[in-house]
Amino acid sequence: MRKSKNLLKAFLLAGLFSASLLSCSKKDNGEPETFESGTQNFVFVVTSEAASEGGGAGSYVVATDNVTEGTLSVVGNGIPSNEYSFLPQNNYVFGMVYGDQGPITPYGFNDAGVLKRFDDRTVNAIRPGIYGTYGDKNIIIGSTNRNITSPIATLMNYNTETFSIQAQNTVNLSTEVAGSGRMAIWTGLFQVGDKIYVPYQIADGTSTWGGNILEVNKSTIAIFSYPDLKLVKTISDDRGSFIGNWGSQQGVGVTPNGDAYTWFTSGTTEAGLVPRNPSGILRIKSGTDAFDSSYFFDVEALGKGKIARGNHIIDNKFLMTMYTTSETGGTAGGKVNLAIVDAEAKTLKEVTGIPAHDQSSYNNKVYVEKDGKTAYYLLQDDAGEYYVYVIDLQNSTAKRGLHLVGITDVSAFTKLNVN
Repeated sequence: MRKSKNLLKAFLLAGLFSASLLSCSKKDNGEPETFESGTQNFVFVVTSEAASEGGGAGSYVVATDNVTEGTLSVVGNGIPSNEYSFLPQNNYVFGMVYGDQGPITPYGFNDAGVLKRFDDRTVNAIRPGIYGTYGDKNIIIGSTNRNITSPIATLMNYNTETFSIQAQNTVNLSTEVAGSGRMAIWTGLFQVGDKIYVPYQIADGTSTWGGNILEVNKSTIAIFSYPDLKLVKTISDDRGSFIGNWGSQQGVGVTPNGDAYTWFTSGTTEAGLVPRNPSGILRIKSGTDAFDSSYFFDVEALGKGKIARGNHIIDNKFLMTMYTTSETGGTAGGKVNLAIVDAEAKTLKEVTGIPAHDQSSYNNKVYVEKDGKTAYYLLQDDAGEYYVYVIDLQNSTAKRGLHLVGITDVSAFTKLNVN
């Protein structure tokens, strides 16, 4: 996994430069920028190479009230951050340090409408390999374990109201999940009904980065109970391929009726294994905790490429990136187009008005409005510039909006209320 290792090193190094930078967003007169109470504002976590007064190389959390036009820069703006992973929950963005016993730190708007890093609400936790939300108040984190010599992983339940760890449990990713002599490399974490679904790759676990993937013609998910975080069972389907990639935190989406859909690229591995199964979607019907043998959506047969990433939009629809190149990538790599996929109707409609672009690292940066009519999607164009594209989900059209100036990467993108 050389490519993912190099990406990780680059991101970690970028985070180290942020400690001495500007502490909060500023108006032109030097005062912190305030946002009106009762409004919703977009929040980005970005990496920048800006170098001038009020900005420098490093990671920042920045906010704006409009992403349909204009520009946004970290110069004179932004809260420096030294975390690696970020997850929105309970009207905060939680930053998680990629290090043993690293703190979880919330970012959000204070009572005065100022974007703030709440250092007084931090708590130490495990190094996050996977993470996801449960309900509207909790975050579940799984530790980083990929070497078979260290197969005991920890799941931890973090409460975002009390800012505390309320439960944790362990699991052997080799003997209990992948099978003796093999290692499970988990790729994401999702609430499905009252349980937690963790898709995983099966690898030989011969290195810190997981070694070689062994199973390419099987979709596998570990199911855990909540709130005790105990392994219930593992499920698999030989019609698929491994779900997600290391650090992707994507690959499973739940529709309003409780059905879970899971998708896979079926891409060639770094070791050269080529799946025989096409890229597609499987279903787990509500309350069954088992793959539905009567359902398979061969997305690749539609001739629009293999699935790269996906995000649930509304009903049975997903916004997906589709590879336009033979290179499918892993944590990054390959060119993609956007499409709206209806998993129940088994249809795909390409989004017009948005160019083919490099697949973003790890996962797509998307925010979908609650009504399911509009989505905002971040991409980096061929010139290396980051833009938000505003997508009309009903008409499958997109228009270019906000330009993020001087940005080299985007780690997270969401919308928070100013209370």
